[in-house]
Amino acid sequence: MKHGKRLRTFRSEERAGIISVHPRGFGFVQLDSGQTGNSSESDIFIPASCLGSAMPGDRVLIRIHQRRHRGNKREGSVIKILERGIKEFAGFFNGTYVIPRDERIVYWFFVSRENNCGAKSGDIVIARILSYPSQSGQGEAEITQVLGTELNAEVESKLVLRQYGFKEEFPQSVKSELRRIPERVLPKDLSHRRDIREIPLVTIDPEDARDFDDAVAVKKTNAGFKLWVAIADVSHYVKSGGAIDEESYARATSVYLPDRAVPMLPEPISAGIASLVPNEDRLAMVADLGFDQQGNIISREFYPAVIRSRFRLNYNEAQQILDRSEPLLHKKYQSIEGMFSQMRKLAEILCKRRRQRGGLDFDLPEAKVKLDENGEPIDIYAYPRLFSHRMIEEFMLAANQAVAEFLFGKKLVFPCRIHEPPESKKILELNQFLTSLGFPLLRKNQMPDQIHPRDFQRLFDAVAGKPISGLVSYLGLRAMMQAKYSPDNLGHFGLALSQYCHFTSPIRRYPDLITHRLLKQSLGILPANQPVAPEGIERACEHCSDMERNAVEVEREMVKFYQTKLMSRHIGEEFKGIVSGLTEFGIFVELERPMAEGLIPASALAGFSLNEKAHTVSVKFPRSEIHLGDHVLVKVQATNQERKEIDFQLVRIIQSAFPGATRAYFPAQKRKQHTGKERRRQ
Repeated sequence: MKHGKRLRTFRSEERAGIISVHPRGFGFVQLDSGQTGNSSESDIFIPASCLGSAMPGDRVLIRIHQRRHRGNKREGSVIKILERGIKEFAGFFNGTYVIPRDERIVYWFFVSRENNCGAKSGDIVIARILSYPSQSGQGEAEITQVLGTELNAEVESKLVLRQYGFKEEFPQSVKSELRRIPERVLPKDLSHRRDIREIPLVTIDPEDARDFDDAVAVKKTNAGFKLWVAIADVSHYVKSGGAIDEESYARATSVYLPDRAVPMLPEPISAGIASLVPNEDRLAMVADLGFDQQGNIISREFYPAVIRSRFRLNYNEAQQILDRSEPLLHKKYQSIEGMFSQMRKLAEILCKRRRQRGGLDFDLPEAKVKLDENGEPIDIYAYPRLFSHRMIEEFMLAANQAVAEFLFGKKLVFPCRIHEPPESKKILELNQFLTSLGFPLLRKNQMPDQIHPRDFQRLFDAVAGKPISGLVSYLGLRAMMQAKYSPDNLGHFGLALSQYCHFTSPIRRYPDLITHRLLKQSLGILPANQPVAPEGIERACEHCSDMERNAVEVEREMVKFYQTKLMSRHIGEEFKGIVSGLTEFGIFVELERPMAEGLIPASALAGFSLNEKAHTVSVKFPRSEIHLGDHVLVKVQATNQERKEIDFQLVRIIQSAFPGATRAYFPAQKRKQHTGKERRRQ
C-alpha cells in the first residue's frame, strides 16, 4: 500500500505541456488542460540547465520539483520531448550552418553540400529540420529557399511570418479546390434563404480594407430599435474537411502587415465571393436583434439570407455622415443619413449600457505606419479612434453576445471567447502600489478574488485628466489575463459578460467559422453530427489562441522594423516621449510622434537602480527618480535594423507621473555601444 502511494505521488509530479524558451536560455511550460494537478499554477519555470534539447513550441514531459524559482513559480526539468513544435525556420547561412533568426532557438543546424539549395555564406534562408539536436548529436537541416542577402521589408516579413508559423502561398490542393468556388452567387444558393436585399445594409471598415465580412443596418421601432448584423456566409463555401478548410484552420487568423495582409482564406473567397462588396448579391448569416429604449435585447433571430450592401464606407466617411460635417458627402449618402442618426442613438445607448454593467474600454493607441510609393516609412502615428469605430464595435459585440447566449441556451459546446479575472496576487500588488499614490483599486475589506470590472472603471474615472492616468491604464492592462478561446464558458471579465463568442469575422478568424457551423447545426441547416473543426473544439480553441498570439507578434515585429528604419533617419534629433517600461537593463520610452519605442540603456545612467514594486528607477547623478509614465525628452542615439532596436539618450524629465518627484537634466555622456548580447547580460 505504501509503495502504491509513493508511485502515485511520483506520477503526479510528471506533467505534459508546451514549452516556451527565453533567449537567455530558461523556459516555461504551459501545462496541458487538466494537467495542473494539485497546483493552481498552469506554467512551470524550467532552468536553462534543465531544458535538455527542447526547443520553443515543443510538447514536453516534465518532472516538477519542490523548489521554487525566485518569482515563486514552481520549477521543473524536461525529461522527454513528446512532439516537436518547429519543423522549419528562418536564419542566416554561414556556409556550413544555418543560425536561426529566432533567438529562442539556441542551436545551429548543420547543412550538407547537397542540401544547401545553392545558398552562399551570408544568405538569409528558410531551412527545414532533418534531425533535431540531442545530447548525442548535432541537428541537421536542408535549405529550402534563399531569400537574399539584404534585410529589406519584404525579406523581413517573410522571416517573421515563417518564424511564427504563417505562410503566404496557398498549397496546390487549395488552388485546385478553388476552381469549384463560383465567382458570383448562384440562383440555386438562394433557396431556403431569407431575401433581405431591400434592407439598406452598409459596410464600414478601415480605408485600406479589402475583405468586408460584416454589414449593418438600423431601424427605429415602436419598442426601440431593430439592428441587422449580416455576416459573410463563409461556411457555405468553405466545407468542413476540405483542403481550404484545413489550410484556413492551420492559419487560424489573417495577419495584417503595414504594406499588405496575409489572409486566412484565399483571395477569391476573402476578397471575392464571400466579401460583402456593395451592389452585389451576397450570402450572409444574419443576427436580427430587437432592442428596447434602454438597450436590452427583447428579440433575436438568426437566419441565412441573401443581401445587397448599399455602400462601402470607411470610418472617416461614416464619421462625417454621423456629424453631417462634409457637404460633398450629403448628396452621395443622403439616402442613409436618417438611418445613421438611428445608428448613433442605438450605439450611444449600448455604450452607456456596457459602462453600467462595468465593461472596460482601455482605448489604447494602435500604431499606423504610413508608407511612401517606394514602401519606405514616412510617419508612424496613433490610429485615430472615432465614434464610428465605437459604433461598429458595439454592434459587433451585441451580435457576438446574442449568438453566444443562443448557443449556450442550446447546451452546445462552442469556442467561447473568455477573459478570466486577474490573478489575486497581481491585484494585491497593484492595489498596494496604487494605494501608496492615493488611488486604491480595492474597496475597504474587499478581497482580491472579489474584483469586478467596475472597480477598474471607478479607478480610471478617479485618475482621469491627471498625469498619472496613462500609467494607471497601463498597469491595469498589465494586471489583466489574456483573452483566449475555450470550450469552457468562464465569462469575459473585460466586457463584464457571462457569455461571449466570436461570430462576426469568419473571413479572418477561424473560431468565427466554427461558430457559424454550430449555429447552422442548431438551426437545422447543417447535420448535427458534421465535424465543425479538423481537431475538435477543445484542440481548435488552443490552436486558434496560439495562432492569434503569433499573429499579434508578427504585426508587432513588423511595426518595430519600420519604426527602426524610420528612426535611423533621425539620429541626433530630440523627441518627446513617455516612459513605457522599466527593466534591469534600461528604460523604455515610447515617442509621441513618430510612434516608436526605444531604450535608454542602464549603462548610460550613473548609479542606475531599479525598484520594480514602485515602478521607479533611481539615478545617482544627477540625483533623480524616473517613473513609469513620466513624460521625457530623449535624443535618438543609435539604431540596429537587424535587431529592431533604437537607443535613446535621456535629455530631461518634462513631467513626472508621480506628484512631487525630482526632475533632472541629463547632459550628454560618452559611453560605449553595447551589442545585443551584452545588453541582455546587463
